Formats: sequence, structure tokens, C-alpha cells
Amino acid sequence: MADENEELPQLKELYDELWNDARNIIRDMNKSIYVYLFAGFLSLVFSVIMIGSGISNWNKIFSGDTNTLTYVYVIAETFGSFIYVAFGIAFLYWYRKLKGRYSKLVKMEESLRTE
Repeated sequence: MADENEELPQLKELYDELWNDARNIIRDMNKSIYVYLFAGFLSLVFSVIMIGSGISNWNKIFSGDTNTLTYVYVIAETFGSFIYVAFGIAFLYWYRKLKGRYSKLVKMEESLRTE
């Protein structure tokens, strides 16, 4: 019980700070959510470029004009392009999930800004 009474002033100070800075926190959170969208699209664009490069390098291998380093590069590039696709999809999933989770807060902050 004594510990709870000692924590109350600290908690009150924390809640007061959150209350005073709530609008900035919501704005910053909204910007952070859009970083997921940007990173997701960027990952998908890079994966398309890597897949195109990989197809070109696979064609080199099939034509017989290669060395050992090309094999290593093509395998790493193919694996990396699939990783980029997975990251892009994951980033877009998290964007959608966070956007839905915090959309009410963002709308409330926008309505306060217009008033």
C-alpha cells in the first residue's frame, strides 16, 4: 500500500505530461504510421528491380556466358528479392493495421485542429 501511495505523484506527473503533449503525440504517431506505407511501397519497387535484374542474370547463366561469381550473385539476388517482397507486404500489412487501430485518435486530433 505504501508503494502505491509513493507511485501516485509520479503517475500523476506522467499523465499530466501526456495530457499536455497529446496532440503532438498523435501527429507524430500518424507520421510514423505513414513511414510503414512508404517503406512498403519502396520495398516492393526495389523487389521489382531486383527481380528484373535476376531474370537478366539467369538468362546469362542459361546462355553459358558466366563465371562462379555470377552464380553466387544470382542466388543471393533471387533470395533477396523474395525477402524484399515479404518485407513490403509486411510493412503494408502493419500500415493498414496501425491505421485502423489509431484512426479514431487521428480523426479526433484533426477535428480539434479545425475548431
